[in-house]
Amino acid sequence: MMAVVFCRVEERLIHGQITCAWAKTLDFDAFVVVDDTAAGDEFMTSLLEMSVPNQKKLYVFDEAGAPAEIAKLGERLFLLAKSPVTFLNLYHNGVPIEKLNIGSVHFKPGKKEIYKTVCLSPAEIEALKELIGAGIPCEIQKLPTEGKRNVADLL
Repeated sequence: MMAVVFCRVEERLIHGQITCAWAKTLDFDAFVVVDDTAAGDEFMTSLLEMSVPNQKKLYVFDEAGAPAEIAKLGERLFLLAKSPVTFLNLYHNGVPIEKLNIGSVHFKPGKKEIYKTVCLSPAEIEALKELIGAGIPCEIQKLPTEGKRNVADLL
């Protein structure tokens, strides 16, 4: 039976904070990256595979196919995507999301900084509001050893 253990918005997807801090703190079997660009790029997928600790698996899915693919997995999963909009779409398509963690989302024109390294577009802010309205806690926490910030207080 598939179980979503952790959901994280992380623009860099898999990197040192994920593999050295979060992967050692959480009990899960596989990373699931939901990203259209990574899913369509063999080189990018191979880079992600090299970043994953040996004892963990990696699945990379495009956003449209991810809900069906995730439902087939019989493992404990750590979901990663670059945007809260992706998690809202997953939620609307039956992927169980109990809590959303937000790491880094970089500044780009049209984005608003809501907290240190978290800059969101209007669509991302609306997605978070909808997730929060559905009863899903959304928190900013870069590392498991750091305190959490409730996103609802920052929007």
